[in-house]
Amino acid sequence: MKENEIDEFIAYRLTKAEEVYNAALILYDATQWNSAINRLYYACFYSASALLLKRGIGAKSHAGVIAKFSEAVVRTGEMTADEYRVYSKLLNWRTKGDYSDMFDFSKDDLDDVLQPTRAFLDKVTELITA
Repeated sequence: MKENEIDEFIAYRLTKAEEVYNAALILYDATQWNSAINRLYYACFYSASALLLKRGIGAKSHAGVIAKFSEAVVRTGEMTADEYRVYSKLLNWRTKGDYSDMFDFSKDDLDDVLQPTRAFLDKVTELITA
């Protein structure tokens, strides 16, 4: 991939992250908790994959993105474990919400992750544009 193509893809991923974050807010207002969790997870995933691409780090799976992000960003001290924790939590919750029968998240669950997700997205964008 050429440098300008990489920059376009990074911008696309950041736009997608914002789009699905905003979709999560709409789903929150509609009390669609599981779907909102799914969208919050993807907001983190898209932004994390954009940062990895910016740094020339490839990953082939969701687990690979989160592991490489942890190694390249959290272990280096660019993001604290507390700032990162929401991404890890949302990966687990998305899997539970999407694949577990007879399970639903609650408003309280969403209230616990909305602001940390916003902070995660802002931090990743800051790291990309720095």
